[in-house]
Amino acid sequence: MKIPKLKCNSCDGGRYRSFDIHTTSLCPHKCPYCIDEHNRHCKENVPDFARIAQTIINHAADLDDVLFLGGEPCLYLEPLLKCIQTVKAQTSLKIYVTTSVPNTCFRHPETFFELIESVDGLNISAQHYNELIADKIRGTTSSFNRQEFYAQLPQKKKIRINLNLIKGFLDEKQDILNTLHHYDDMGFGSILIRELQHTPTYYASFEKAMDMHFPSAYSYGCQTTIEIPGEHFSCPIILKRSCPLVEPSIHVHPEDCIKAFLKLFTSSHGNTFGVVWEDGSLKEGW
Repeated sequence: MKIPKLKCNSCDGGRYRSFDIHTTSLCPHKCPYCIDEHNRHCKENVPDFARIAQTIINHAADLDDVLFLGGEPCLYLEPLLKCIQTVKAQTSLKIYVTTSVPNTCFRHPETFFELIESVDGLNISAQHYNELIADKIRGTTSSFNRQEFYAQLPQKKKIRINLNLIKGFLDEKQDILNTLHHYDDMGFGSILIRELQHTPTYYASFEKAMDMHFPSAYSYGCQTTIEIPGEHFSCPIILKRSCPLVEPSIHVHPEDCIKAFLKLFTSSHGNTFGVVWEDGSLKEGW
């Protein structure tokens, strides 16, 4: 299988014609690095899916895609599915969902499978292949066999597995390789392995863990399809590197910082990006 190459920066201009849908702040897990700890604009945890759908539809002409996330959007599995089907019926937008696959998915597998069929892509925050370690990361105890459930999922090629490098949990070379091979062997469409941001306590460097070296993220791309020497994967492995603009534990050359600031402030023209909150309101950013 020939793996398509990806080499881009998240702050590149013209990349975003997209809305993030902050479905809820509720989540059954307590991941210590969770980005949603900083996102408390709305404070209404029960989503108004009718208003969310209408806000998306009203702005569809300016968009290419939307991403439903949270919190945990699949806590509201049935209304989430109906919202997505409504938007799909009235627009040509691509729709993606990011989920940690809570118990509601296991209790209502038919609905979850229909959700997978309805979206253009599903991102599963899997954390680790060893569920004992994954549960420590999530700060909870799973009440169902996640790996068995993952193996039964339909349309695996449209599913991306998301993994976070986390100091003390997933930060050693062999453990990283075992996790990557585990989900690659399951037949998923791609795997994204991500360095954390805003969390120096838990930040781990992919380059240091894997004894690999990449050029500066600003010249090479902070989101990059990678090949790991001596390893074969059937699906694309994508590395999302952290940015020193938001991760203070990363030390880079001052010239790279200047490049980053120039790119950030000169390349946003033509972007359309916003966040739709659980009450249906729209903000320009997080």
